[in-house]
Amino acid sequence: MPFSSLVVIATVLVVGGFLLFYRPLVESSAWRATITPLASIMGSGFLICAPLLYANVGNYAVWAMSGLLVLAYGVGSVVRFNIRYGEPLFAQHSVAAPVDLAQHPRHVGHCRAAQQVGPAGSAGVLEKASHIVLAGAYCISVSYYLQLLAGFGLKYFSVDSALYGKILVTLILTAIGTVGTIRGLRGIERVERVVVGMNLAMIAALIAGLIHYNASAAMDGDWHLTPIALPGDYGQMIRLIMGLLIVVQGFETSRFLGSEHSAEERIRTMRAAQLISAAIYVVFVGLMALVIDRTGLDNSAGITAIVNYSGVVAPILPLLLTLTAVGSQFSAATADDAGCSGLLETILKGLVPVQCNYLVVSVAAIIITWLTDVYQIISYASRAFALFYVLQCVVAILVLRKVAPCPASWPRGVLYGLLGLICLGVTIFGIPAG
Repeated sequence: MPFSSLVVIATVLVVGGFLLFYRPLVESSAWRATITPLASIMGSGFLICAPLLYANVGNYAVWAMSGLLVLAYGVGSVVRFNIRYGEPLFAQHSVAAPVDLAQHPRHVGHCRAAQQVGPAGSAGVLEKASHIVLAGAYCISVSYYLQLLAGFGLKYFSVDSALYGKILVTLILTAIGTVGTIRGLRGIERVERVVVGMNLAMIAALIAGLIHYNASAAMDGDWHLTPIALPGDYGQMIRLIMGLLIVVQGFETSRFLGSEHSAEERIRTMRAAQLISAAIYVVFVGLMALVIDRTGLDNSAGITAIVNYSGVVAPILPLLLTLTAVGSQFSAATADDAGCSGLLETILKGLVPVQCNYLVVSVAAIIITWLTDVYQIISYASRAFALFYVLQCVVAILVLRKVAPCPASWPRGVLYGLLGLICLGVTIFGIPAG
């Protein structure tokens, strides 16, 4: 077995074992609050970002990734502000209704967070509107995750058919909707914990393999990059990058963990999750440069290009990545499905029986799946979440006017307004990167 594969396997075993079985870590409230947004940020974006970025912006891929991460961290600061100052304001006149605690934790958390928005003027109205937008974004992301799952799963069996992929996604969504309606998705939570741990272990393994690959090339005196030609239309290139915001999205899940974690813990761990994921993304995209330079961009035509590239790093990686991709996308899809169902429980307020919310999400996601391809769904998901961020920025500006003076109020207002305009630009101008 090649030494690179041994490095990968050893990394998976060590990191995976530590994340899954080290009791002080597993039982740590701070770790649980960190791992939820971290898993959401890293889940799908890590699989698709490097090939798409290098195919569209060439050797500027690291800079493009850095720009997306800076934007995400800025928007994250808006969400953190709303956790600290907005939540107490919204909760002043809210009326909490009973929530079925037997449901998935994401369902319970989103439902309770939505219920805790009482009459709070225009800020409260926009906060409620943002929950409606987020529910729609979750429907799109469920389809997005499962289209990726189908792409990676069918690729391993050399099946390259969009029709078969849509049929597979439809069957999975039908199963999720049925199980969610009959029993809820609480039982899947245990599987998710294992999948998240193994997904992070696989990310560590891929980076370990890339470090070995780049170090070997450097020691052999064979490390060099060939410039990749940029497209002539820079406006188009910027719009393509905008359409990839989904790869760094997921940090907003901390906003809906209030039933399990305090505001300060959510703020602290959300910031940690964003910084950790930012470091991993920049290192990963940078290390992928040599692989893509040697392999060429022919493989980037498919959304599953990372599987082909990983085989260059270590022969064992394609199989491990495929298994991890299938598991992580299913886990992410069910988590967003549960979150959307929780929001709908409050938004619809009895118009639809609570147990039918999962069917509503599944039907919506099935329709989206058949109307889009995997590249379009990446752009649509980015634009939908960007619209949610726009509303959160406006909410933060309105909350600034209501709360007692907080540090740097005017600079905050200007920053949040600028971030809102950028996210509005993503919503309007983001296009598919395929």
